[in-house]
Formats: sequence, C-alpha cells, structure tokens
Amino acid sequence: MKRTLVAIAAIAALVGACGPTRPPNQLVDARVAYQQALTNPAAPMAPGDLFEARQALDDAERAFSDGEIDKAKNLAYIAHRKAVTAQAKAETARAIEAKRVAVVDFQRFRDMQVAASREQLERAKGALSIAQAEAEAQRQAREAAEAKVKEIEGVHARKSDKGLILTISGSVLFPSGKSELLPSAKERLSEVARALKDDKRSLLVVGHTDTQGSPESNERLSDARANAVRLYLVREGIDDDRIRSEGMGETLPVAENTTPEGRANNRRVEIILEASRGSGHTELPKREEGKKAKGKEPAKKRAPEKREPR
Repeated sequence: MKRTLVAIAAIAALVGACGPTRPPNQLVDARVAYQQALTNPAAPMAPGDLFEARQALDDAERAFSDGEIDKAKNLAYIAHRKAVTAQAKAETARAIEAKRVAVVDFQRFRDMQVAASREQLERAKGALSIAQAEAEAQRQAREAAEAKVKEIEGVHARKSDKGLILTISGSVLFPSGKSELLPSAKERLSEVARALKDDKRSLLVVGHTDTQGSPESNERLSDARANAVRLYLVREGIDDDRIRSEGMGETLPVAENTTPEGRANNRRVEIILEASRGSGHTELPKREEGKKAKGKEPAKKRAPEKREPR
C-alpha cells in the first residue's frame, strides 16, 4: 500500500513538472480571434496587422509552453487585440476599396451615358440635316416642276389653296365625245410627265364637261377622260401610287354654258399637284351638289342645244 502511494505521488510530480495541460481562456480567445481574422475574406487587405497578430499569438504560445501562465495570459490578451484590430482594419480597407470601385464604375457608367447622349445628339443632328436636305430637295423639285409646266404650250398653270392646278382644254386632248387621247395630246402629256417626275407631290386628275348631253353621260365621259390622262402619265414615269383620277362631269363649270366659248372653257382636264404630301388628298365637291339637271320636273327638261364638239 505504501509502495502504491509513492508511485502516485511520483506520477503527480512528473505531470506537474511537464507544465499545465489546459491553456488559459485568454489564450483560447486569442487563437479563435486570430483564426477568424485569418479566414476573413478581407484578410488580404491588412497583411501587416495580421502578421503582427500571428507573432503576438506565437509569443503567448511559447510562454504557455514554458509554464509562465501569467505571462501567457498577458501576451494572449495582446494577441487577441491585435487579431481583432487586424480583422477590423481588413474589413475597413475592403469597404474603402469597394466604395472606390463603385465610384469608378459609376463614373464609367456616367461617361458611357454622356457618350451615348452625344452619339444620340449627333444622330439627331444628322437626321435633322438629312430631313432638311430632303425638304430643300423637294422644294427645289417643286419649283423646277412648276417652272417647266408653265413653259408647256396649251397648259395653263395657276396656284390655289388645293395646290398647283394645271388646266388643259378637252379639245386639245380628245376627239369630240371620245376619251382616246389625240397624238398631239400625248406629246403634251409626255412633257407634263417629264416636268413632274421628280416632284413627289400627289397628283389628282379631274375631268370636266359642259352641259351638253345628259349629266350621266357627261359624268361617264369625264371619268373616262381623267383616267385616260392618269394612265398615260403613269406610262410616262409618274408613280402609280401618287396619282389618282376622278370625273366631275358638268358639276364644276368655270364659265357659263350659255355660249360656245363658255362651254369650251368648261370642257377641260385639270391636273392638281396637291399642296403637301402630308396634308391628305384634295377634297372635291360631291357630284350631286352640282348636278342641276338631276331631279327636275319633266316640264323643265333642258332645251335641245346646238351640238358642239364635247
């Protein structure tokens, strides 16, 4: 029994001589703080402070290994503070860097916006210049066309709120009572087509007659004549989508139908260059408004007239 007690005492003395087996709380905290600082994503931002914390922790570990518990506690406290400081500085540095990157990105974005705005402005200026150039080209084309048609023999040109109106006598264009163009009329209309080819305004061909014959036959004749002129102008190069025709019969006289001269003036074809491409089509009065012969009492029928070329 006595021999056993001696052995236990010897083992206890040996353990005590080897130093403590459990580190103080300060050293444990210092280890944890350093590990957190080391594994923090921001650790590369404060390498110097992290190195100092590692050195302070190593000093505390050595003091603990040497059995100097109080010294180990003090050094562990210092190591803990250095580890916490290193982590704080690293996170601060990372925040500052993130702010710097954000500022750079924002400035780059602003620069891109400014560049895009300038590019848009330049494109807008370019588009405006093109539009102005096109408008000027159209104006010159209109003036050139108007000057040319005024020089064509047998074509009377005048301006109105509808646009430029070219008037050609029916007797110049068609045989009496017919809607087939005369050879001389084709030559004249070819000159008109050449003059108007570059002018992009819409065209309206309107046929008119005098009051000889019935209103219905006059309407049909004026329709056929206007369409004949339209088709010929298209054949001579006028775009089909910018020209249309209509016959007004006897409904829009420009002179009295009581004299041969007045009736000759009423037998005509008008080519209207409408005022603007964007202003819509020229509106003509409805045929019914001018057809005085329609709806009259039988006793008031039109008296027979001496037949003249229509």
